[in-house]
Amino acid sequence: MVFFKHFRYQEGNDTTSDVRNVLLVVAALVAAVTFQAGVNPPGGVWQDDSNGHNAGRAIYGASKQAFYVFLIFNTLALSTSILILISLTFKFPFHFEILVATTSMIITYGSAVFAVTPEESVRFRYILLASAVPFVVRFLIEMFKNFRKLASALAIPDSERASLGAIASEKKMGEIAENTRRGGCFRFRYEEERDSPKETRNVLLIVATLTAAVTFQAGVNPPGGVWQDNTAGHKAGRAIYSSQRQPFYAFLIFNTIALSTSILVIMSLTYRFPFFFEIWIATASMFATYASALFAIAPDEEIKFRYVLLAAAVPFLYQMLKKFCR
Repeated sequence: MVFFKHFRYQEGNDTTSDVRNVLLVVAALVAAVTFQAGVNPPGGVWQDDSNGHNAGRAIYGASKQAFYVFLIFNTLALSTSILILISLTFKFPFHFEILVATTSMIITYGSAVFAVTPEESVRFRYILLASAVPFVVRFLIEMFKNFRKLASALAIPDSERASLGAIASEKKMGEIAENTRRGGCFRFRYEEERDSPKETRNVLLIVATLTAAVTFQAGVNPPGGVWQDNTAGHKAGRAIYSSQRQPFYAFLIFNTIALSTSILVIMSLTYRFPFFFEIWIATASMFATYASALFAIAPDEEIKFRYVLLAAAVPFLYQMLKKFCR
C-alpha cells in the first residue's frame, strides 16, 4: 500500500488550490455520469402503450427492487457531488450563478426521474430523502467539529485563564472562532488574497462547463425519448414526456435556466480573451441549437416558448440589474 501513502492528502504539502482542483475533477466526473444515467436510464424506455406498460417509462422499472437500488444510489452520488461542487466554490465570484445552475440541474434531474419512472414502481419520497442525505450528514459533521472546538476552548482551566489575562483570553477565543470558520468545508471558500484570478477562473470553468454539457444533452435528448410514429394523437419525433404537461414545463424551464446560467459564467470568464469573439459565436450558436432542439421535440400545443425564452434570459437580466443597482 505504498502508493496509497504516497498520494494521500498531507495538509502541510498540499495547497488549498491543489486539493480543490483534485476534488473538483472527481466531483464533476461523478455529477456528469450520474446525471446522464438518471436522464437516460439503463435498458432504455418503452416505445408504446401496450402489455401493461406506458411509453416513455423505463424498461428497468419492471424490476422494482433493482430499479429502487439504481435510483437511490445514483441520486445519492449526484447529490454528494453537487454538495462538493457548491462547497468548493463557496464565496467565489459567480457563486450565486453556480448555485442557481447546480440547483436547476438537480431539479431537472428530479423531473427526468419522474418522467421515466413507472408511478407504481417507486415512491419519490425515498429519492428525495436520498438527495438530502449528503447535505444533512455534512451539516451534522460540521456541527460536531465546531462543538468539539468550542468545548476545548471552554475547557481552559481558570488558573490558565487568569494567567492569560482578559485580553489574551479573548484573543485566544477569537483565534479558535476563526479556525472554526476556516475549518471543515469552509477551508476552500474564496479568499481574494490567497486565490489568484487564474485559479478562480479554472475552478468556475470546471463547474460551468459540466453544467452546460449535461443540460444541453438533456434538452437535445429528453428523458423518456420521443414518439416513433404518428398514431393515437401524437406525432413522431415529439417528446413522450410532453404528454405530462406540468412536469414537462418544469423540466424545460429549469434545464434552460441551468444551461443559460452556465453559458453566462463561461462568457464572463473568457471576456476579452484571445478568440473571445469565436467563443461568443460558438456559445450563442450552441444555445440556438438547443432552442431548435426544443422546438423539434415539444408539441406546439403543449408548450409556450415565451416561457422558455424568459427562463433563458433570467440570468442575463439578473446580471444587468445587479450592475445597474451598483
